[in-house]
Amino acid sequence: MDIFLILGTGFYLIFIIVIIIGLFRLPSPKQSEIEFPLISVIIAARNEEGNLPYLLKDLIRQTIPKGKMEIIIVNDRSTDNTENIITNLIPEYPFIKLINISESENDMPSKKHALTQAIQESHGEIIISTDADCRVPPSWVASMAACVKQSKGITIGYSKVLGNNSLLHQYQTLDFLGIMAANAGIAGAGLYWSGSGQNLAYRREDFDAIGGFERAKSQISGDDMYLVQNIAKLNRAVVNTDPGSFVTTNPEKSITHFINQRIRWSSNSKTAAKTGLGLFPFLLTAFLCNLSILTGLWIQAPNILLLFSLKFFLEGGVIFFGGVLFRTKVSPMTYVIWNILQPVYIPFIGVAGLVGRFSWKP
Repeated sequence: MDIFLILGTGFYLIFIIVIIIGLFRLPSPKQSEIEFPLISVIIAARNEEGNLPYLLKDLIRQTIPKGKMEIIIVNDRSTDNTENIITNLIPEYPFIKLINISESENDMPSKKHALTQAIQESHGEIIISTDADCRVPPSWVASMAACVKQSKGITIGYSKVLGNNSLLHQYQTLDFLGIMAANAGIAGAGLYWSGSGQNLAYRREDFDAIGGFERAKSQISGDDMYLVQNIAKLNRAVVNTDPGSFVTTNPEKSITHFINQRIRWSSNSKTAAKTGLGLFPFLLTAFLCNLSILTGLWIQAPNILLLFSLKFFLEGGVIFFGGVLFRTKVSPMTYVIWNILQPVYIPFIGVAGLVGRFSWKP
């Protein structure tokens, strides 16, 4: 058992070094004039009456040339005022389109089904997705579309958790920054793991070429991971580091909701085990590294202190350089707390994700 923990820890630290190198290799954003094709912005919404008006206001204010954007919103069995919010805007803004889903698809998870319906009804050459509880800057569509147009690859955009100064909110901001920075760094190193469905852009022809979500319809979640990995195989994955493309989202309101969200995300590790590309080995070695610290605290204290110190400074490199790259302020004290909790948090979330006990938004 000890040899597995030692090897796992060593490989995890190597992964972290690769991620840091990849972050330094990411190109600076370039401003250039392009001829925009029609762009389809797709959003799946369920019971989002409290968030959707703000997102729609942001989308209406986009700087993209007139006539180059359509907004397709899928109302996925909402029981609140979501549908009325959308229909009230359509007469004034005819580029907004509504799709109502009244029943779930038996052989495909609801989120993938909703996105599939939106893409099938779209007319754009480029697809950009976000979530209904996000906020986007005025240049978001133009920046993401330009990145796809220039690179011809799937574009991974940055998403920031924007909360108050409470420890729970700051912890979520830092934790999500770590996830996004790891995905960005590994893309900079020439691999492709995942992105966030809150900020993804790709060509419609690439979505069709991979067969849409047909090969992933048995996966409960992980549509963003599936798209990044499979579209990148056709071309490549690029990271948009333009601040004008950064999306913000709200933090989870309680520790229970936060843990449930992370367990849901962790459940994708079962899918990652089948995809290769280093993602599952990374998740496994992260688990083993933190487990080494947790189990060794009262067995080999001096060695564990050295291991923890290496991990602390290397992960700090990812977090703090990622914070600079993505304009996200990182509190040193929050980072210390986050790192101290990792040896408990990571093994717990990892095991819970494999068991698959989590709940979806009602």
